Amino acid sequence: MKADNNDNPVEVFAGTPIDAGMIQSLLEQEGIEAFIENELMGSIAPWYVTPGGSGAAKVVVAGQDYEKALQIIGDYGQMGSPES
Repeated sequence: MKADNNDNPVEVFAGTPIDAGMIQSLLEQEGIEAFIENELMGSIAPWYVTPGGSGAAKVVVAGQDYEKALQIIGDYGQMGSPES
């Protein structure tokens, strides 16, 4: 998903409520305001939120923070990986 540079909310992550909470915290530590969509329903009844129940909790940021948020999430995903 490509975002334009404005304040419209854009999804940057979808996963379990626990993972979404960790991503939200990581982004907020870097100064990006983020919120979790479907956090409660993703825990109680994820199959009502998304088909198959996977990726029920979504982390959303302002469009202007989209690229920076993806970079932070990508860097976080690289942590712990052996370097080549």
